[in-house]
Amino acid sequence: MATLNLSAALEMATSSHPRQVRSNNEDAGMGTTLVAVLFCDNRLIVAHIGDSRLYRLRDGTLTQMTRDPSLLQEQIDSGMLTAEEAHFSQNKNLVTRAMGVDDTVDIEMNEYEALPGDLYLLCSDGLNDMVDDEEIELTLMPLAENLPLCATQLVVATNDHGGRDNVSVILVKVREPFPAAVSESPWLGRLQSWFR
Repeated sequence: MATLNLSAALEMATSSHPRQVRSNNEDAGMGTTLVAVLFCDNRLIVAHIGDSRLYRLRDGTLTQMTRDPSLLQEQIDSGMLTAEEAHFSQNKNLVTRAMGVDDTVDIEMNEYEALPGDLYLLCSDGLNDMVDDEEIELTLMPLAENLPLCATQLVVATNDHGGRDNVSVILVKVREPFPAAVSESPWLGRLQSWFR
């Protein structure tokens, strides 16, 4: 059910965005990226379009949970470039999938287990284009208990490295298990009341 709600919301967003772009000549040809997460029943459902990213810090290790649909990523995957060479590439922002470019877009959706202690970072490419994953990890680890300060430090680091693009940062810390509530059916409640 949660997956269906997230999927429906994203379908609405992806279908309305091209109409907005077409109605405003200044925005012609522009697209946008998206990463959205729904936390439900000790899991997270991730929806992803473009090169906005989701990272997870678990047990001191930072993992990129989304994959950029970009020309650069295709070059890395094919062996044309190493990850280090890609960091200096001029083709960083050539995404192969974005909202607003076409009337429809494929939304990548995945589901993962969420554990207490996990720290999730949702960010625009304005962050990861300027700050490498190692520095992101080194910023998250000591500040994982102070999320506002941690978010501020990530934005400061982006600007310190030149800040050539807008930067968006959202941090979510899983502090305890969050199982789905089981709704009690009326007949089961009546049956249990007979034995109380």
